This record gives sequence, structure tokens and C-alpha cells, in this order.
Amino acid sequence: MLTELEKEQKREAKLKRDIAKFKANIAIPRPGTSGAILQTDIPVLEKHGIELSDILYLTLADLRDNPLNQYPPLSDEELEELTEDIREKGILIALIVKQDGTIVCGHNRKRAGIKAGLVRGPAQQILSALTPELERDIMKSENDRRRGGQWSKEQKEKFIQENFEAEIQTDNRGGDHGNQYTGGKSSVNLGQGETNLARKIEKQSRGRITSGTAKRIIADIRKKTPKKADSGTDRLSEKEKRRAEKLALNIRTWRETKAVFARKMEALDKLEKAALRELKMIGQPHLFGV
Repeated sequence: MLTELEKEQKREAKLKRDIAKFKANIAIPRPGTSGAILQTDIPVLEKHGIELSDILYLTLADLRDNPLNQYPPLSDEELEELTEDIREKGILIALIVKQDGTIVCGHNRKRAGIKAGLVRGPAQQILSALTPELERDIMKSENDRRRGGQWSKEQKEKFIQENFEAEIQTDNRGGDHGNQYTGGKSSVNLGQGETNLARKIEKQSRGRITSGTAKRIIADIRKKTPKKADSGTDRLSEKEKRRAEKLALNIRTWRETKAVFARKMEALDKLEKAALRELKMIGQPHLFGV
């Protein structure tokens, strides 16, 4: 056990070591310091590309749309999706603006941010001189990267059909697009499944096809693709069809409920095993009735 005097001596020794390290650190020659003698040549990086300011938090409503912007805004569905994401996470990628507040990149982020209730948002100002041609090039690079490069609607549809046709056709044949028990509307589970498929498409396309665009293309593909003939259902009476549809809907709901309970049971099993391990460390489990 150290005495108070020994503790004080130990603290003083540590303080002296820290001071020595600090002095050694500031003694290292650095570019731009007067009287510093550089032992090695340190290369000075040349400016490359467009110079941007540090991130500033500007009032979104004060930022002006760019008259040179020829890209169409997001659809209502895509804008709502972006708004929800910003409402949850904020604007993660700064807008690019000119020094007078004119937006070069980020028109949709501004709209969605205001709709999400944000007053200010992250932005970087362009400090380099801009010509209209360079301004358009910046917009093109940004929008092409975010909206799928040069992919046309036909190319996006082809990508989805080649990679996800089986999943789309399964939903199309499954009769999940509404019946008398759902008021002619898709069930909640179907809607979630479609959303998951759209997100899967966005991920596999590496962002070239947004989930909102994927949903619209999926709907178009389903409209163009006739449903396969139902083998045997034409022989059923209307009463039998209604009963079969109801039973099928119940079965799907029960299966999903069982899956939820299975996940919960798995989590409870892990908790039980962890508690048993801790109880064994404390004492004999049988003494506590387990």
C-alpha cells in the first residue's frame, strides 16, 4: 500500500515525463515555422480539383434553386421516402452550394429536409471560380452518380427482370393483390414484402435504382405480365374459392406469427443459458430450484 508521500512522488514523476514528451513534440521542425531547420524535404500538396469550404450549417429555406438544373425532381413517393430517411437520420451528405447560396447539388435534399422539419442543413460552399459549363458538369456528375448513371428506364427494367423475375412472378401468381377479405387492397404483409424487394433491388443495383423507382417498375412489369392460368381453381364454386382464399390468408398469417414466436423463443433460450452460466458462478443452481 503506497503512502500519500509515495503517491505524490509518483504523480510528480508522471507530470515530468508528460512535460518532457510535450517539449520533444513541439521541438520537431514543421513547415511554416520561423527558424525551423527541416531535416527532410516535405512535399507541399498542390490544390487539385474544385476547392470546397468546411461543412457549414445553413438555413435550408435561404438556399436558392439553380436555374441551370435540368434534372427533374424526385417523384412524390421518392421524396417521401427521402424525407422519412432524413427525419430519422438527418442529412448525411452535405449539399454543394455557391457562395451566394445557389444550390449546385442537393435540390432534393433541401426539399426533403424542409419537409422533415429541419431548419438548417450541412452544406459546403464552392470556393473556386465557376463557369456555367463547369457548374453543369458538377450537376451531371452528381446526378448521374445518385440516379443510376446513364441507365435508362428500359435498362433498369431489364436489370430487374433478369435478376428478380422469379420473385415478382411469385407475388403475381400468389393472389396477394387483394380479395374480398382485404377490401381489394394488398395486405400489410404484402406491402412490406414489396418494400423489402424494392430495397433488395436498390442494394443489388448499388443505388442505381432507388427503391421508389423499383416499386414503380415492379408494378409496370406485373401489369404487362399476364397471370398464369390457375390449374383447377376454375372448377371450384364461388363459395369454395372464397373459403380457400380465407384459409390461405390465415395460413400465411399463422406461419408468420409462428416465425415471430420462434425468433422470440430463440432469444429467450439465449437469455436462459446466460442466466444459468451466471448462476453457476454464484452458487449451485439446484439450491434455487433450477
